[in-house]
Amino acid sequence: MDNTHDGAYKKLFSHPQMIRDLLTGFVAQSWVADLDFSTLEKLNGHYVSDDLRHRQDDLVWRVRHRGEWLYIYVLLEFQSSNDHWMALRMMVYVGLLYQDLIKSREIKRRDRLPPVFPLVIYNGMPSWTAPQRMSELISPLPGLKTFQPEQRYFVLDEGRSSATARKLPDNSVASLIELEGNPSPETMQEAVRRLREQLAGPQHASLRRAFTVWLNKVIIHKRLAKGQPIPENETLEEVESMLAERMEQWKREWERKGRALGRVEGKVEGRAEGKQEGRTAVLARQLTLKFGTLPEPTRRRLSEASSDELDLWADRILFAQNIEDVFC
Repeated sequence: MDNTHDGAYKKLFSHPQMIRDLLTGFVAQSWVADLDFSTLEKLNGHYVSDDLRHRQDDLVWRVRHRGEWLYIYVLLEFQSSNDHWMALRMMVYVGLLYQDLIKSREIKRRDRLPPVFPLVIYNGMPSWTAPQRMSELISPLPGLKTFQPEQRYFVLDEGRSSATARKLPDNSVASLIELEGNPSPETMQEAVRRLREQLAGPQHASLRRAFTVWLNKVIIHKRLAKGQPIPENETLEEVESMLAERMEQWKREWERKGRALGRVEGKVEGRAEGKQEGRTAVLARQLTLKFGTLPEPTRRRLSEASSDELDLWADRILFAQNIEDVFC
């Protein structure tokens, strides 16, 4: 991802409402219910070491849990592949945070260290498969297991969270995930409408503006033809109006391009394998590029599909947010 995306994304997660919606909607653990979100605060440079301050995509928040501080370390991971060493990275970052809390006297000499919840937000195409526990990176040796670090981090894999997001209509992070998933024009317009309603009121003015900038520079920009200027919508209402104007135009363009690609590739494959086999191979390749390796039941379903089913699935893949949307 480029710096424009990274900066717009970080601004979104610099708002307490996003952190609250992230924890309550996507972290299904009992301790979340005991958080006092009225105490939620983002730490400034005074609390963060030089090493952490120079990490542009990381955020540190804290919130009271039954009267004690809990720290939330949020790492925004926008690379296209898994980081195998993420567990080690997280252990180092949390250690640096603890070190700075001690140095700044946030932690008294004989106090216990506060708990930290390490959280990675990932929006790459392949599923996140990197080890999530530090001990998984260390070669086992009999008798030494108890001496090895066990820290684990939590991953929000956006590309695999759309089913959860659809169950949370009033959650701003769910709307973000829906908009990131290359939705149809209608779904995009509906998600923006929900955002506008969720964030009504003067207390959300800054977050509304952050979403507007992100929509302009990231989501809408991806759908513009090369060379077209980035829109300068000032409010979510303006974004919604612009989508209404362009929705039919985008839909026709996407459908035309998708069908054209299918016809061209189908002809090429068809010369070698026959028309039906060629269309099946093209659709399988498109599904793999968008959603990753296909499970065997999906491949079998494709191989047994009728011509009409292949046509239907080829249309659906244009706007599908996950592979289930194609075959529903």
